[in-house]
Amino acid sequence: MKMSFDGIFLHKLLPELEILKTGRISKIIESGDTDFIFTIRVKSQNYNLMISLSSEFSRIHLTQKIYTAPSTPKSLTMFLRKHIEGYFIEDIKQYETDRILYFKLAGYNEMKDYTHKYLICEIMGRYSNLILTNEDFKILEVLKRDGVSEYSRTMLPNAIYEFPKNNKLNPYTSLNSLHISSPKDLCNHFCGISMLLSSYAFQSENWEETLKQALDFSLKPSIIKTNLEKTDFYFHPLNNEVLKEFNSLSLLLDEFYYEEDLRAKIKHKTNDLANFIEKQIKKNEKKIIKLTADLLLAQNAGEDKIKGELLLSYSNLKAKEDQVTVLNYYTNELESIPLDPKIDIVANSQKYFKKYQKSKTAIHYINEQILLSENEIEYFKMLSTQLQHCSLNDAIEIQQELINQKYIAPKHAKPFSKKQMPSFLTYIVDDVLIRVGKNNFQNEYITHKLAKANEYWFHVQNASGSHVVVQATILNETLIRTAAMLAAHYSSLMQSSSVAVDYTQVKYIKKIPGKRNCFVTYTHQKTIYIDPDIRFIENLRIKK
Repeated sequence: MKMSFDGIFLHKLLPELEILKTGRISKIIESGDTDFIFTIRVKSQNYNLMISLSSEFSRIHLTQKIYTAPSTPKSLTMFLRKHIEGYFIEDIKQYETDRILYFKLAGYNEMKDYTHKYLICEIMGRYSNLILTNEDFKILEVLKRDGVSEYSRTMLPNAIYEFPKNNKLNPYTSLNSLHISSPKDLCNHFCGISMLLSSYAFQSENWEETLKQALDFSLKPSIIKTNLEKTDFYFHPLNNEVLKEFNSLSLLLDEFYYEEDLRAKIKHKTNDLANFIEKQIKKNEKKIIKLTADLLLAQNAGEDKIKGELLLSYSNLKAKEDQVTVLNYYTNELESIPLDPKIDIVANSQKYFKKYQKSKTAIHYINEQILLSENEIEYFKMLSTQLQHCSLNDAIEIQQELINQKYIAPKHAKPFSKKQMPSFLTYIVDDVLIRVGKNNFQNEYITHKLAKANEYWFHVQNASGSHVVVQATILNETLIRTAAMLAAHYSSLMQSSSVAVDYTQVKYIKKIPGKRNCFVTYTHQKTIYIDPDIRFIENLRIKK
């Protein structure tokens, strides 16, 4: 966990969450083993609250990102749905200046009694936890159960919840002249202050005055590069190099954590699929190097044929020696030919002819193996590109594809039902649906099963990428540019400029015989050149 998410950061974040007061909890989903998304309805508008209790990425904030939920939620998610879905948020408070936020909830229980409950979020790195209590702080359920936790508390159902006790001071109310000689000492004396903030305070001779000013700084949410050349974030740059600024702390956290958190979840859920794919690419590259060397040797086998012919020309030689010197009538030079002294000249000649025939056969086989390895590299590089854009569900579909092809053992992975629909993206542009496949399972489904013959299909030219299908038989400029932008963005060329995107009608797309279904050929195409723009993609309307 980044220690920059300290108690002071949470104190600054709290006003952003005030908008949730009076809101009704309408939906609770999980995203990963320790992450939850609460959808809260406030004045006819939905807000999504991310609560992550993971060791590395623990945080709480409003989110605009899309998270996918597993088909079978864990027991805690079901418990929360049963006990607090439909409840209203009466209040949101921070415990002192610690990294603890608790929500006072009000609603009707199963007995139709009006009750209060508390949802307590402890954002403390590997000690992070989510606790639901009744109005008397009796624990109803807890994410991470523990008989005696790090702070000597019992985290079990029916126990009484206690806030962690420490002897640290509140810097907003108890900032006074103490004998503090180092940033670490400052962190140990005051609650909610990280090393990032305390190090900033000690950049001046009067740390107390500097810290007091920093606590009152106006918000300037920033991703920063510290003096240790590390990327971090805070509610204010604190004299560090600013890499990117944001309009809110929630947007900052959304940007900083989303991709890194997603990659970690995918790695965990798919047994490090990215590493497996990279190993397959390297294995086939090494195989091609070895096969190419074997091919060069086999291609030199023509010399064995010439040696066999020369020996036949001197079949009258009777001496059985280790070698014989004869005139090579191709070069008009003398040539020494090694022999097997146990057999005669004719038998030696036949031995060279057999070696030549074996090499000719090997050339065909080696070329086949090189082609297979090249196809494997092309395939796995395609999967590698797909992993760069995928959601957790997309990655699990890629893993299932590899299981189906017996590249990896099934283990705990469950096979997909033939009736199960892949989780492709659907955008709405000018009231027209544009479907985007982000892996081979999705690409084949939207192109070969969903799409109609006269609808239009987009794909980057001569590179791996998503199949994009526009559900329309007539295209306007907006649809063409949008579909091309999506095809360029979800491809291996997303970082390039002036990307060539081909488009044609679905009826002109054919599968390539002898190749996997993910590879197609097409005709009657037109080409548009487009510069990928992530902001354009983010502003598109997605069909839920």
